[in-house]
Amino acid sequence: MKWTFEQLKTFKVVADRGTMTSAAEALGFTPGAVSQQMAALQAALPRPIFARDGRRVTLTDAGVTLLRHARILLEDERKAAAALSGPQSEQRSVVAVGVFGSAAVSAMQPAIEHLRETSPHVAIQAVEVDVENMPQAILNDQIDIALGLSYDDAPQPPMRGIVTVLLHREPFLMVLPPEAAELRENNSALVDYANATDWVLPPLETYYGRACRFACARAGIEPKVQHTVTDTAVSISLAESGVGITLATPLMMGLRPTDSPTATLPGNSYRSVVAIARSSALEKESVRAVRDALTQAFTPLRTA
Repeated sequence: MKWTFEQLKTFKVVADRGTMTSAAEALGFTPGAVSQQMAALQAALPRPIFARDGRRVTLTDAGVTLLRHARILLEDERKAAAALSGPQSEQRSVVAVGVFGSAAVSAMQPAIEHLRETSPHVAIQAVEVDVENMPQAILNDQIDIALGLSYDDAPQPPMRGIVTVLLHREPFLMVLPPEAAELRENNSALVDYANATDWVLPPLETYYGRACRFACARAGIEPKVQHTVTDTAVSISLAESGVGITLATPLMMGLRPTDSPTATLPGNSYRSVVAIARSSALEKESVRAVRDALTQAFTPLRTA
């Protein structure tokens, strides 16, 4: 069945007015034009919708059914047209954002506040996703845009159709046992100590675990991994208890502060927080607004 909204609009007026002539006067058409539209509408339907009653047009049962649904369709069309032609603030959009621990804690609140000021019609729906699975979640359309990670020594391979925008770069920090506090300003002694001390690191098969080991290698350290731990808070707690060294970043330590001594890992290794999205998704004004809000959220951290 193929009909047009124009035919349904005319059909509704004919049904309300009762004659083709009266409907034509109301619509500003000729009676012949109204008759042609109704003939085309009838041809698209499997059952008659009109029954003649002298000069008047009455509806069959099928016509009554069509009129009921036509009113709903036409009202929905009116609302859609009004929403798209009205103020942007009435066109509410929800953007699904993939998030993970440390970056989410730092960025989400300022990003939401920025959107309230600049794009109040755009809302964020936070979706927690394992950071290693963010690109695939984007490709699977589970999320519209994501906070992701990239490491200088273990960069993520490019993926077709995925755009990456740098939001923030931060160095690796060594979280040291309390006994090593005096070594923080002596890189040579710090490296010697790190090579002779146990470590707490994530599993080698994880992206972060590989990045940690590459960063240690750049620093001239071959870590003796005594404790394999994924959770940053647990790793820092173990370092606080004196059982070994672990790695963290300033954002991670914002999520789990510590009084243990810390030192920048020698070798200038960094991790980058990035925004990831399909290039096609960034054609949407709402997704671009969220990207800009995330960028703005990290600006104070870059300039601190």
